[in-house]
Amino acid sequence: MKIKLLLLFLVSFLWSCETEIFDFKTQNLSTAIVAYGEVTDISGPYIFRINYTSGYTAYDVSQFTGQAVSKAKVILLENGTNVINLLETSLGVYKTPANFKGKVGNTYQLKIQTIDGLQIESSVEKMMQPILFSQLESKFVPAEKVENMFFDVKLKIKDPKNTQDYYFIKRQDFNQFLTTCPEPPPPPQPVPPCFCKCWSAPPNSQPILQNDFLLDGQEISLETASVNYHDFTDWVIQFDLYHIDANLYTYWKRLEEQRQVGGGLFDKIPAQVIGNLKCTSNPDQQVLGYFVVSPRTKSRLYIDRFNGIPDEYYQKLVQYVEFNNVRYKNYVLNDCRKASWVPYNLGFTIPE
Repeated sequence: MKIKLLLLFLVSFLWSCETEIFDFKTQNLSTAIVAYGEVTDISGPYIFRINYTSGYTAYDVSQFTGQAVSKAKVILLENGTNVINLLETSLGVYKTPANFKGKVGNTYQLKIQTIDGLQIESSVEKMMQPILFSQLESKFVPAEKVENMFFDVKLKIKDPKNTQDYYFIKRQDFNQFLTTCPEPPPPPQPVPPCFCKCWSAPPNSQPILQNDFLLDGQEISLETASVNYHDFTDWVIQFDLYHIDANLYTYWKRLEEQRQVGGGLFDKIPAQVIGNLKCTSNPDQQVLGYFVVSPRTKSRLYIDRFNGIPDEYYQKLVQYVEFNNVRYKNYVLNDCRKASWVPYNLGFTIPE
């Protein structure tokens, strides 16, 4: 069961890792090493994490990683000759130089030498051509009840012709929320400043996977969740589009299949999930992880939930906001950054 749960960790928002998850030669998973990192064509620095696994529950984030693999020598090999050294910035966390970024057409390989002499390396990966979104927009869909109103999100890509192409898309939502300011003091006392607009960013570990089977050269629609109309604050969705090869697509596809297995009598048997990392100095050393090399297209969709909404539906929303205490009136604050009851509170701005 621990082995099966381990797969869920590998699919978390900060983005997975592994080699063979099933049929471990060893019984003690604490000896397996997890390494994960990626190189894209967007400026770095890139962060790589290396640690030993530990027994964990997929519902406890504190159990996601085991002991850090510290003081290792970690390099990236570009085109087989150019060496990029990574610096350990905290235990088990290694970072590339800030000015380094991947280039389309170049090859990259990750190499790790641990302090106790283990040699770990990835397969050689080539960065493919970037792909752009051909459509990224939203449309308000009204309904009788506010709970049923939403913004439909349209997401499309234009697939190149005469090639087998695979895509991996991350989605991150940024939701603006408002808090209630305290009543101002009676005059002539000055009114203290009140900052009531902040952002939250709930994590999303559900990737979008797509290939061009029977769709070669066409515009491909991607399924993604709608946005609710439970408030009139701003909503921003960031989509990161990765153009990947068949091996990485299969890796993520099988991870998703593992995650969806319910354990019923007629569930299919989970397939082995194989990454692109191995230990060359000791074949019995289990290495979990994936070294990702891919162009990354970063696009943001801004959804205005205030302007352009017919008044009939807006008035329903006003009543909804009041009735459901969306403004947290029981917890008045001068600074929304202190709204600890709002999960994943980012404060006043969203990251670039």
